[in-house]
Amino acid sequence: MKHVSVTLAAAAIAVTSSVAADGLSHLPLLADIVPDAVAISPHVPQMGTHWAEPANLPLGPIYCEIEGRIVCVEYMFLASELADGVNWKKIPTGIQTPPLTHIDMDYKPDGVGPFQEPLYQIHFYFADTDVLAAH
Repeated sequence: MKHVSVTLAAAAIAVTSSVAADGLSHLPLLADIVPDAVAISPHVPQMGTHWAEPANLPLGPIYCEIEGRIVCVEYMFLASELADGVNWKKIPTGIQTPPLTHIDMDYKPDGVGPFQEPLYQIHFYFADTDVLAAH
Protein backbone atom coordinates (compact mmCIF):
# COMPACT_ATOMS: atom_id res chain seq x y z
CA MET A 1 0.00 0.00 0.00
CA LYS A 2 2.87 2.37 0.78
CA HIS A 3 4.27 1.85 -2.74
CA VAL A 4 0.92 2.79 -4.33
CA SER A 5 0.73 6.01 -2.27
CA VAL A 6 4.24 7.03 -3.25
CA THR A 7 3.52 6.26 -6.92
CA LEU A 8 0.29 8.30 -6.86
CA ALA A 9 2.03 11.19 -5.13
CA ALA A 10 4.81 11.13 -7.75
CA ALA A 11 2.21 11.12 -10.54
CA ALA A 12 0.41 14.10 -8.98
CA ILE A 13 3.68 16.02 -8.73
CA ALA A 14 4.48 15.20 -12.36
CA VAL A 15 1.07 16.47 -13.54
CA THR A 16 1.38 19.65 -11.47
CA SER A 17 4.91 20.25 -12.77
CA SER A 18 3.72 19.68 -16.32
CA VAL A 19 0.92 22.25 -15.98
CA ALA A 20 3.30 24.77 -14.36
CA ALA A 21 5.90 24.19 -17.07
CA ASP A 22 3.19 24.60 -19.70
CA GLY A 23 2.67 28.14 -18.41
CA LEU A 24 0.00 29.87 -20.41
CA SER A 25 -0.26 27.81 -23.60
CA HIS A 26 -3.38 25.97 -22.42
CA LEU A 27 -5.34 29.22 -22.12
CA PRO A 28 -7.54 30.71 -24.86
CA LEU A 29 -6.11 33.32 -27.20
CA LEU A 30 -7.56 36.80 -26.79
CA ALA A 31 -7.66 37.26 -30.58
CA ASP A 32 -9.84 34.15 -30.94
CA ILE A 33 -12.32 35.20 -28.24
CA VAL A 34 -12.75 38.98 -28.60
CA PRO A 35 -11.10 40.22 -31.79
CA ASP A 36 -12.88 43.60 -31.44
CA ALA A 37 -11.71 44.25 -27.87
CA VAL A 38 -9.65 47.34 -27.14
CA ALA A 39 -6.90 47.75 -24.56
CA ILE A 40 -8.22 49.63 -21.53
CA SER A 41 -5.08 49.46 -19.37
CA PRO A 42 -1.34 49.10 -19.76
CA HIS A 43 0.32 45.92 -18.54
CA VAL A 44 -0.42 45.31 -14.84
CA PRO A 45 2.00 42.93 -13.09
CA GLN A 46 0.51 39.45 -12.57
CA MET A 47 -2.60 40.38 -14.60
CA GLY A 48 -1.38 41.65 -17.93
CA THR A 49 -3.11 44.13 -20.19
CA HIS A 50 -6.84 44.58 -19.71
CA TRP A 51 -9.07 44.35 -22.78
CA ALA A 52 -12.82 44.88 -23.22
CA GLU A 53 -15.52 45.73 -25.66
CA PRO A 54 -16.39 49.32 -24.67
CA ALA A 55 -20.16 48.65 -24.76
CA ASN A 56 -19.69 46.10 -21.94
CA LEU A 57 -18.13 48.55 -19.47
CA PRO A 58 -18.05 49.03 -16.56
CA LEU A 59 -19.41 45.55 -15.73
CA GLY A 60 -17.41 43.52 -18.22
CA PRO A 61 -16.31 40.95 -19.08
CA ILE A 62 -12.86 42.46 -19.04
CA TYR A 63 -10.11 40.13 -20.22
CA CYS A 64 -6.65 40.12 -18.64
CA GLU A 65 -4.10 39.12 -21.27
CA ILE A 66 -0.50 38.00 -21.03
CA GLU A 67 1.44 36.79 -24.10
CA GLY A 68 -1.80 36.84 -26.11
CA ARG A 69 -3.55 34.48 -23.66
CA ILE A 70 -6.51 35.23 -21.39
CA VAL A 71 -5.29 34.68 -17.82
CA CYS A 72 -8.41 35.96 -16.10
CA VAL A 73 -11.82 37.52 -16.61
CA GLU A 74 -12.69 40.58 -14.55
CA TYR A 75 -15.95 42.27 -13.63
CA MET A 76 -16.50 45.65 -11.99
CA PHE A 77 -19.49 46.31 -9.77
CA LEU A 78 -20.26 49.89 -8.76
CA ALA A 79 -20.51 50.16 -4.97
CA SER A 80 -23.58 52.40 -5.31
CA GLU A 81 -25.42 49.66 -7.22
CA LEU A 82 -24.42 47.08 -4.60
CA ALA A 83 -25.74 49.40 -1.87
CA ASP A 84 -28.99 49.84 -3.83
CA GLY A 85 -29.47 46.07 -3.88
CA VAL A 86 -28.95 45.56 -7.62
CA ASN A 87 -28.85 41.89 -8.62
CA TRP A 88 -26.68 40.65 -11.46
CA LYS A 89 -27.94 37.47 -13.11
CA LYS A 90 -26.46 35.42 -15.94
CA ILE A 91 -23.40 37.62 -16.28
CA PRO A 92 -21.71 36.57 -19.53
CA THR A 93 -18.20 35.17 -19.33
CA GLY A 94 -17.58 35.72 -23.00
CA ILE A 95 -15.60 32.47 -23.17
CA GLN A 96 -15.78 28.80 -22.35
CA THR A 97 -13.86 29.24 -19.13
CA PRO A 98 -10.81 27.14 -18.37
CA PRO A 99 -10.60 25.71 -14.83
CA LEU A 100 -10.30 28.41 -12.18
CA THR A 101 -7.16 28.60 -10.07
CA HIS A 102 -8.38 31.35 -7.74
CA ILE A 103 -10.70 34.36 -7.39
CA ASP A 104 -9.73 37.81 -6.08
CA MET A 105 -12.13 40.61 -5.09
CA ASP A 106 -10.83 44.13 -4.47
CA TYR A 107 -12.55 47.30 -3.30
CA LYS A 108 -11.43 50.44 -5.15
CA PRO A 109 -12.67 53.47 -3.15
CA ASP A 110 -11.58 55.90 -5.89
CA GLY A 111 -12.71 53.76 -8.81
CA VAL A 112 -10.48 52.97 -11.78
CA GLY A 113 -9.93 54.61 -15.15
CA PRO A 114 -12.94 56.58 -16.31
CA PHE A 115 -15.10 55.09 -13.55
CA GLN A 116 -14.22 57.45 -10.71
CA GLU A 117 -16.67 56.18 -8.13
CA PRO A 118 -16.21 53.40 -5.56
CA LEU A 119 -16.40 49.95 -7.07
CA TYR A 120 -15.51 46.32 -6.56
CA GLN A 121 -13.39 44.31 -8.97
CA ILE A 122 -13.64 40.54 -9.15
CA HIS A 123 -10.98 38.57 -11.05
CA PHE A 124 -11.53 34.92 -12.01
CA TYR A 125 -8.04 33.54 -12.70
CA PHE A 126 -7.15 30.63 -15.01
CA ALA A 127 -3.37 30.73 -14.38
CA ASP A 128 -1.53 29.77 -11.21
CA THR A 129 -0.04 32.55 -9.09
CA ASP A 130 3.51 31.28 -9.73
CA VAL A 131 2.98 31.58 -13.49
CA LEU A 132 1.44 35.05 -13.09
CA ALA A 133 4.29 36.16 -10.84
CA ALA A 134 6.69 35.63 -13.73
CA HIS A 135 4.82 38.25 -15.77
